[in-house]
Amino acid sequence: MSFKSSKVPLFSAVCAALLTLGAMPTSTMFPKPEMFSHWKAPHHASKAKNPIPINAKSISAGESVFTQNCVACHGANGKGDGPTGAFLSPHPANLTTAKFWKQTDGAIFWKITHGKSPMPSFQDSLSRKQRWEVIDYLRHAFGPKKGQ
Repeated sequence: MSFKSSKVPLFSAVCAALLTLGAMPTSTMFPKPEMFSHWKAPHHASKAKNPIPINAKSISAGESVFTQNCVACHGANGKGDGPTGAFLSPHPANLTTAKFWKQTDGAIFWKITHGKSPMPSFQDSLSRKQRWEVIDYLRHAFGPKKGQ
């Protein structure tokens, strides 16, 4: 057997693999971000009530937490356009949309606590109080205004 003929099976296998990949729909190889966008908190978590009254103190504390931990991905205006967010898939949530604000504080708290790739869990890095305070800030800064 010559050197050339021993490479034929390998060449055939590589060609077959490339043809198979070429025939696959691009949605299989490169899923759309929308495929990852459905992230729902468990029903029991959605029922949790924010124990931190929303006031100037909780908003200020929440803003500090948001600035230190969230701005890089969600952006200063909460639109999911932070400098790091552009490189993530799926992109970070836009915290200003009606869809986002249809969630309860309990659901948002659960998501902050548990995370879902690429968003990290903040269970071990932020106290429960800090997680609730950031929700007070989010509601104040990005939530629907009265009458909307």
